[in-house]
Amino acid sequence: MEKKSAYNLLIVLAACIGSFTYGYVISVLATTLSKPDFYIYMGLDTVGPGKGYANAIIAAWNCLLYVGAVFGGMLYSFVSDRWGRKTPIVIGASLTALGGALQAGTVNSAMLAVARVIIGLGIGFILPAIPLYQAEVAPPHARGLMVGLHGSALGFGNMVAQLMGLAFFKSGGQISWRVPLAIQCVPPLILLCLTFIMPESPRWLYAHGKTQQAKATMIKLHKDHQDPTDAFALHEFKIMQAQIDLEMQKKITTWQALQIPSVRRRFILGFLTMLGTQCSGLLVLLTYSPVIYAGLGFSPFMTDVMASIWTFFNGAGNLVGALIVDRVGRRRQLMGGYFAVTIGLIGATILTKLFAGTDTAGNKAATFFIFWIIVVYTIGIEAASFVYTSEIFPTELRAQGVAFSMQGLFLSSTLWTAVASPALSAIGYYFYIVFICTSTMMFFIVFFFFPETKGYTLEQLCLVFGDEVVDDEGHRQSEVAGLHDNGDSGTEKGGIIVADQDEDSAKV
Repeated sequence: MEKKSAYNLLIVLAACIGSFTYGYVISVLATTLSKPDFYIYMGLDTVGPGKGYANAIIAAWNCLLYVGAVFGGMLYSFVSDRWGRKTPIVIGASLTALGGALQAGTVNSAMLAVARVIIGLGIGFILPAIPLYQAEVAPPHARGLMVGLHGSALGFGNMVAQLMGLAFFKSGGQISWRVPLAIQCVPPLILLCLTFIMPESPRWLYAHGKTQQAKATMIKLHKDHQDPTDAFALHEFKIMQAQIDLEMQKKITTWQALQIPSVRRRFILGFLTMLGTQCSGLLVLLTYSPVIYAGLGFSPFMTDVMASIWTFFNGAGNLVGALIVDRVGRRRQLMGGYFAVTIGLIGATILTKLFAGTDTAGNKAATFFIFWIIVVYTIGIEAASFVYTSEIFPTELRAQGVAFSMQGLFLSSTLWTAVASPALSAIGYYFYIVFICTSTMMFFIVFFFFPETKGYTLEQLCLVFGDEVVDDEGHRQSEVAGLHDNGDSGTEKGGIIVADQDEDSAKV
């Protein structure tokens, strides 16, 4: 019987500091943009003739973070495959701390821009590295929870960034914005220290010929005092060993692998999954919260208060999403999330049009829908998206696949953050209509094209995509069989752990 060991959970939580780092660094500039002293120091005019330039430079600062992330993400898979799953975490943490220090000490717009690119390079390594690492050390039936914690930690990073901005709001002068920027150096430095005690992924170890170390790591990760013979850990190790051996026999280049329809399909689904997270408009709501709340009539201080409360729901919602994803299933959870986000965007658009800037119940209702969006997005979309992306690729292509998938997030983030400032300035709440369309589109993409993946070991997920798999006894299978919706988390057939799915999922 599979158990979640305390050691396994602690390792996953240690990796979550990288997730927290990402959440903090993408949020902290939003708190800075609510500080009048920051604009004075940087010489930006947000209401006079210099308003156009100010909007342009703010958009540049926001999107340069993701430009850096694109390049960091491009390097991630090479580093991860060559030197292990922990090495990109070390590089990402180091770059993020360096960029954070430069950002805190910035003296002009150009220096801040350079700092944002360096931070972006760091998160380009961290964002794919953390969920992939968590997926490769987690047991099958708790993988949704353990990878889902990535999204929760990310959300709490958003929250702490907002709280730091709020805490120093009335400090006055440069302290009000430099201290929150400096604090972002702390989490990556802690993560850097923890990498010395975190184990390497057993899957990477085995794929690189370190069989005994991989076996010992697997046993340590899944150690259970009620299982003195380590039967579960050894069983999972044998499945992992058999499947990786099969994949190594057929070893081909990434380009050759992409000629195979099932592999190409995984890359497309992974890219769409992470692209879809930004189709909800959450990044725009987070990054430009000062502009949005000001448009609803809130003072600068209350803007920070509202943003802090909003980001609390980010972390809490992701935690709920992580807790239910192994029961609900990735596909059903994503569809529910996109449907609910679309409803929230429609409500926010209509009510903002009717009541923006007025002290009425309608204005409060518009605020409610902005909070509704973060709750349903985090419960339904964010946690499940990271889980789905981290688990659908075979071992040999997992780093490349996750890195490619994250490019969907980084590229769409670059686009939305680049256009959001001028768009919000020019058309305001009408910009939400774009996200109503994209969220609706993602609902139908998930419904028609996404298969369910819950309950399988990472190696046996090949079944879902119709590839050949081998069980721990050397028997090969190439199709999914015996999937029934009986409410259990999974069943086992011939040494292969498979998920129980809903009827619609089995048809996809």
